[in-house]
Amino acid sequence: MLTFANIINISALSYRSNVGVSFTFNPTLSINISPSNLTIDNLTPGTTSDSNVINISVATNAAYGYTLSAIMDGNNSNLTHNNGANVFSSITTDAGLSSLTTDNTWGYSYKLSNDTNWNNYSGLSTETSKTLVDSNDQTVIPIDFKIAAKASNTQASGTYTGTINFTTVTKPKPISLADAYASAGKTMHNGYYVMQDMTSAICNSVEDIGAQLQVIDIRDDKVYWISKLADNHCWMTQNLDLDLSPGKPLTSYDSDLSTDANVYTNTSEEGPYALKKDNEEYGYIYNNGASTWIPERSTIAYNNLNSTTWQNSLDHPYSYDYLDANGNPVYPDTDATKEIAGNHGFSGNYYNWSATIASNNSSVLTTGTAGDTTKNPKNSICPKNWRLPIITYSNSTNEFAILNNLYNNGLANTSTGLVTSPLWLIKAGSTSSGSVSSNWGFYRSSTVYGEFQTLIMRFGTNNVYTSEIPYGTKESGFSIRCLAR
Repeated sequence: MLTFANIINISALSYRSNVGVSFTFNPTLSINISPSNLTIDNLTPGTTSDSNVINISVATNAAYGYTLSAIMDGNNSNLTHNNGANVFSSITTDAGLSSLTTDNTWGYSYKLSNDTNWNNYSGLSTETSKTLVDSNDQTVIPIDFKIAAKASNTQASGTYTGTINFTTVTKPKPISLADAYASAGKTMHNGYYVMQDMTSAICNSVEDIGAQLQVIDIRDDKVYWISKLADNHCWMTQNLDLDLSPGKPLTSYDSDLSTDANVYTNTSEEGPYALKKDNEEYGYIYNNGASTWIPERSTIAYNNLNSTTWQNSLDHPYSYDYLDANGNPVYPDTDATKEIAGNHGFSGNYYNWSATIASNNSSVLTTGTAGDTTKNPKNSICPKNWRLPIITYSNSTNEFAILNNLYNNGLANTSTGLVTSPLWLIKAGSTSSGSVSSNWGFYRSSTVYGEFQTLIMRFGTNNVYTSEIPYGTKESGFSIRCLAR
């Protein structure tokens, strides 16, 4: 017997409607000027007098701040009599009130409201605005503003008027390192922009001073922090950690090796760039505009260190990778803030002089170059488009001294400004026997001091030496920081 059941077929119904969502965000910006007029009430023939003071302040919620500027309104910068003929002209040279000696001229002065000293008087034009305030955040920076004039004995009496336009503009988001790489059309490798893709145009376009970015060194895929610093250079803010090996040559495609044929063609003298001498290979190969360096020996790892592997060589390359018992990078500096700063505190590797300048024999470099840094070595183990810092005896050209001035107030008795953000220089110590002595930071430069030494930066907790000798021995292993070319 067959039984048939009623089967009900139920289909699910669905309906979708897209609703657009949008909003407009306009940062607020306002300017307050009180009172609204500048008036000189007591200007008499043959005298100089200044006006009342007005206060100007800007309020904004724009994240990156604002500028406040002043410019003359109209066809010229004169203050004009109501007869249209007689004028007071804007001064052309900055001067104090008592120095306004040219008849029938005027100028303006301003100061921060909480200051006591006024700036010298300056002139205003209708073509170029003068920046009065440049704020990088929402901070209200009120200023006081006034004018002064010098009258002759023969100038027509009456009222002289003009109009000053005060303009405030919010700042856009500063261009970051990542923005600059992207704008230059650079692509990522393993999720990072590539160190070797850095160019002067990229670094110059960065406005976000002090902000950092992690980039990758394609020679070994190690990642480093870099930053555009206040000296307008892009620096590594982490020590170089490149391991050297005869089986892994460095080339001008990935490393700071000169592509100038003249550097490598002098085979009648010893290194640092001769291709060979007396059939001894110096490790360099030059071919069709490209250069290669084959390191003479590998970087020595901590676990393999013994009395025969590290030598205090003046002329031949030695480098040392300081690892803990598990083969991991260490923090030789005990400052705990570096351990939470994203690898800034890793010691990196230690390099003697020949390893630093990518040479298997640097014995020819015995003449000091501080007086003429164009004679510094042409090669280094920095990534392509990066180089070693330059040290001179002048604070204006010594690149470590410039950083010390900018971030450590030029002090020689403390390194506080050097070991914190954004520099993160560390007291990684040095090696001359394989063991590492810490409590000091030693950083190499490209500058030669003489046969046995180079100029370095050395600092401890309470000491800073930005062009240190005799500690800069060629045979010792020191840290390396590179900056972009």
